[in-house]
Amino acid sequence: MKLPTIMRAYKSCLPLLTLATAIAAASAAPAQAFTLFFGEDINPNPQDTSSTFDDIVNSRAAEQDFLAELDRYGTEDFESFEPGTPGPLALEFEGLGSAILNGGGNKSSIKTVDESLLNDPNVPQALKDDIEREIRLGRNASSGDQYFLTNAAQNFQVDLESPAKAFGFYAYDLGDFEAKTYLDLYAAGELIDSIEIPNRDGSNASTNGSAFYFGLLSEDESEFFDQVVFRMNGVQGDEFAFDDLTISAGKAVPEPTTLLGLLGFGSIACLTLRKRSV
Repeated sequence: MKLPTIMRAYKSCLPLLTLATAIAAASAAPAQAFTLFFGEDINPNPQDTSSTFDDIVNSRAAEQDFLAELDRYGTEDFESFEPGTPGPLALEFEGLGSAILNGGGNKSSIKTVDESLLNDPNVPQALKDDIEREIRLGRNASSGDQYFLTNAAQNFQVDLESPAKAFGFYAYDLGDFEAKTYLDLYAAGELIDSIEIPNRDGSNASTNGSAFYFGLLSEDESEFFDQVVFRMNGVQGDEFAFDDLTISAGKAVPEPTTLLGLLGFGSIACLTLRKRSV
């Protein structure tokens, strides 16, 4: 009998305060504040992850809420890399710029859970063993078959080509051995904010194979960032998967049609002013 999936999801934002409370808290509150999106699906059977999360309902809902707030965004799904590719990785965000993913230790690399490769006689046995290991331990891809695997022993970071206003991602199997993750956001080398990811704490594989989606959205330009550091708490042996990293550019580039429209509007305005001056 398949046990029901234990799931929770929420979208966090700043609480409403009375005017008096807001004034009192203003001096103690951090300088920055982001709108956060989070949805988590806890694995109901940590000892058997072979069919974990055919539908990660809460994680998907959090991603949808996050993307609905963005006008333009790009996603790196790691499908273009060869399995086993180590960092640093050159990421592409679909016309919104590029980034470099670096760090995480020498075991961090691209993994695949493409089960069709298990029956291919041309695939090395080492890769087949690796696929079976990832499936057995509850790692998965939120889209496609590939993801970035790292661990809590070392930090890793994403250095963006240009400032972003939003950042989101999926994670699998994070925290089942007490790993904690914080996102440190930087702009031009200056720390803007540190945010703790609120996934459920686990120990001794008690939440093995769980999944979540986390996204953050800047309130204004003062919060735009060009570097995201995944700051780990140094736990040895807790490996986990990241997939579908999404960014939204801090400053939108006008589409060609929009730019032509603006130029046309400017020409009309100039003609109008010239007529009025005659």
